[in-house]
Amino acid sequence: MSVIRRASQAILVVFAMLLSTVNGTVLVPLYLEEMIDRSEVVFQGRCLANRTVRDEKTNMVVTLTTFQVYDVLKGTVGQTHVIKQVGGSLPDEPLEYRFKGIPTFAVGKEYVVFLAGVSRSGFSSPIGLSQGSFEVTASRQVTNGRDFKDLTSRIASKVPAMALKNIESAPGRVREMDLEDFKQTVRNQLRAGQ
Repeated sequence: MSVIRRASQAILVVFAMLLSTVNGTVLVPLYLEEMIDRSEVVFQGRCLANRTVRDEKTNMVVTLTTFQVYDVLKGTVGQTHVIKQVGGSLPDEPLEYRFKGIPTFAVGKEYVVFLAGVSRSGFSSPIGLSQGSFEVTASRQVTNGRDFKDLTSRIASKVPAMALKNIESAPGRVREMDLEDFKQTVRNQLRAGQ
């Protein structure tokens, strides 16, 4: 094994340990308005492809995910948009590089994604890692596994009235929200922040 390959694997291990530490001590649940306010780009799109490569800049294993963009809620992106995240599996290597919290995207599925800015090395992950990735279900609902009662509690006035009534009157946790109501909530929060 080459010195460069061993060094890059050591860097990945250190990165994984740091990410685990971040995940355990710093990464706290975010409210929806924090995701909206902290993101540079928010869009609805379908995952077209995932391609795992060894990054030329960092020598790390990365996954490039390409989205067909349907609706841009914040920022500027084209009809397709590619994000680069650390981790993945190369066909010629036995190891799989996965890091807790970094979301994966299934080809053919639709998402609403809240992205941080792009780093100097070209990395861009969702805000709060998997928290900033909302899957769009077949029934045109969005979900990321969190409770929308909690997620929207700080911006209840920005949630469309009927959606708010449904959220507040539901017994227990609310794991899904109508896609159009969700996007309207995002747009309302953005308008309020201008």
